[in-house]
Amino acid sequence: MSAIQSARALLLTVGTGDIEKPEETLLAPLRKSMSQGHWGRIVLLPSKITSAMAHNLKVALPDLPIEVQPLPEAGQENDADACFGHFDGVLSALRAEGFTESSLLVDFTRGTKAMSAALVLAAVRHDVPRLRYITGERDVRGMVKPGTETISDIRTTVATGQKRFDMALQFFRRGNFAGILEILPPPQGPFADLWPHELRNLSALLRPIADFYSAWDRLDYKTAKAIQSFPSPDALPVPWRHFHPTRDMLDWVSTLSDPLPPESSKKASRLSLLCADLLANGERRVRDGQHEDAFIRAYRVLELVGQAHLFQRGLDSASLPPDHDALQKLKKKLENKRSASFGRNPDGTLTAAREQVARLLKDMGDPLGQRLIEMAGSGTIMISARNHSVLIHGFEATGPKDKESLKNLYGKLNDLLLDDGGEEARRRLAIARSLDFSTL
Repeated sequence: MSAIQSARALLLTVGTGDIEKPEETLLAPLRKSMSQGHWGRIVLLPSKITSAMAHNLKVALPDLPIEVQPLPEAGQENDADACFGHFDGVLSALRAEGFTESSLLVDFTRGTKAMSAALVLAAVRHDVPRLRYITGERDVRGMVKPGTETISDIRTTVATGQKRFDMALQFFRRGNFAGILEILPPPQGPFADLWPHELRNLSALLRPIADFYSAWDRLDYKTAKAIQSFPSPDALPVPWRHFHPTRDMLDWVSTLSDPLPPESSKKASRLSLLCADLLANGERRVRDGQHEDAFIRAYRVLELVGQAHLFQRGLDSASLPPDHDALQKLKKKLENKRSASFGRNPDGTLTAAREQVARLLKDMGDPLGQRLIEMAGSGTIMISARNHSVLIHGFEATGPKDKESLKNLYGKLNDLLLDDGGEEARRRLAIARSLDFSTL
């Protein structure tokens, strides 16, 4: 850790105090605040009017690391927006130097109300966990009597914590589950003690849910299945209960995490689940403007449908028997047309790509074969361009540039799955799509 990262900084607004008693009402309280703590940087924030007093204090205390950052223009001490812009810039500069939010403390006692409010807002914006205010016995004018000053440190973590939870709520709705894990602190993390107890507890309840959805969304079903510790829905505040994993969700991910079964018919059933999950996953990529990722997923769904139909017939596109009649006929046809033929494994079995699978299904009398061929060749879908995608073998994006084309593509794939699987396919898609909370 660098010296800056381990140092602490104190920022103080500088007002006028009692003009007739500047030492007792302004300078002494400022010195008292500066003496409470060990500081790598002390930043005085005066107005143009009080700038001279701030500089005098710096000269009078040469052993302290004081710098003066006055408001740029006269009269800005009564302009809360101008004050906020200046104070926010000072805090941003300190953060850029390496000061962490937990190493910052702001004292908003002195200065105008606009200055105090602006410094508090700037501190909250930067997640500064503590504020300082000097109070004491007050005279008839409402001013603190000299010599009675008491320093009070105030925690901002209730407000900043709630702000983070508001952001996490939006992240859930937008499907940014990894982002949730970044903004909600681990209960045992180094800064967890800065959070109020109730917010730490809520974070502990929500993080496993976000972790589960994050793994599912990135297709890491095994990791998602391993996350077992969820709170009961009743333990969550009402706005969060919508996000609690359902039994259907848990069973869905559990099944997808299991190894592919050896029986061909069961493989076909598993691929039907995977088709639905990839379709829903791709729809979320469309929603988020990730066009190329959505395009690649669409191709894979089309490919999986064909593979599932071959499994229903006891055939595996990755290991086809070379002496199969339909395979022999299609192989000869492809060779006569000088089209791409089947691949060959070291053991002599053959492999079939998506287009060959579709043609093989058509030759075997499967009505879906012709539909798969037509979908891949459709000008609106352009699925054949997939191999040239920057994510596969190419050097640039090949997917549709606009969202409407992708929605059209996914609409056709949705119809394909429903026509192929009926009500069972509709049920599968409903579970797969339950990970999209954007309509809540």
